[in-house]
Amino acid sequence: MAEIFDRLLIRILLAGFVCLMIYLYRYAHVIFYPTVKRQVLKKISPTENPADTLHLFSRLIGISIIFSSISFNEASGVMLSLFHFGVWGSIAIVLYLLSLFIIESIVFYNFDYTDEILKRKNMSYAFISFCHSIVIAYLTRTVMMEAENSLIILLVLWLYMLVIVGFSVKYFTFISKLTFNRLLIQKNLSLCFSYGGFTLGSGFIIASCFDQEHYDITVFCIQVLLKTVLSLIIFPIFKKGIVRIFPIRIGDSRSHATEIDSQMQGLGYGFYEGSIFISAAILTTMIVNRIQFGTIYPFF
Repeated sequence: MAEIFDRLLIRILLAGFVCLMIYLYRYAHVIFYPTVKRQVLKKISPTENPADTLHLFSRLIGISIIFSSISFNEASGVMLSLFHFGVWGSIAIVLYLLSLFIIESIVFYNFDYTDEILKRKNMSYAFISFCHSIVIAYLTRTVMMEAENSLIILLVLWLYMLVIVGFSVKYFTFISKLTFNRLLIQKNLSLCFSYGGFTLGSGFIIASCFDQEHYDITVFCIQVLLKTVLSLIIFPIFKKGIVRIFPIRIGDSRSHATEIDSQMQGLGYGFYEGSIFISAAILTTMIVNRIQFGTIYPFF
């Protein structure tokens, strides 16, 4: 019975330590995002600015996802476990916030947080940032698990992941009919659902490329690159195939270009594109990672 209470006490202690790390994470935004200092340090009013609420708490969900990859080992001692979590939790916070800063600098290079969130309350901007937070958290979690407590391997894989994600976000303009900058200025929700589906789908593909056995970091990086290129080949096949199977009609033969463009900016079209992107991404990971050829073909 005493052992049960000891384990309960240890779990409560660790839960309190995780809350302390989240507290430090909140104030780490002041360092990496000086423009959000006023928002982070004050009491939060969710009803005052829903866009800011979505933008801020997406980061809470993100760091929670990353923390779930760090484990405690009671056999090594409680204090050593706390030290291990503190070190890797701090590294995770830094890498996560840096990743968000870099990716959003690429995607939102024409936009500013203060203008879009605090002044214009742009929900489209906030939702896209929400998707970035979730995807980057999931990828950072994957990289940390693959690093297996090696700081050097973690930094190499993290930089490698950032390069792949940076190229992937630019791919959206080639496969979507929606104009990103113009619709984001207009606070168009169709764009955010389409781009959100694309971001979640691409993140799922990239994470699946990193999820593999590795014994040598060089061979592992080559395998990730080959799977990424293979995914770029397979993804358009599923995308075009799904569009053929589930065709949609926008306007008719007498519709003007402006009328067709207006219909494409509706929520329905955003849901349509986003669903296609996610479905094609899931099916792509099946073809890339779930086909076992056995030994009937030689290994190269």
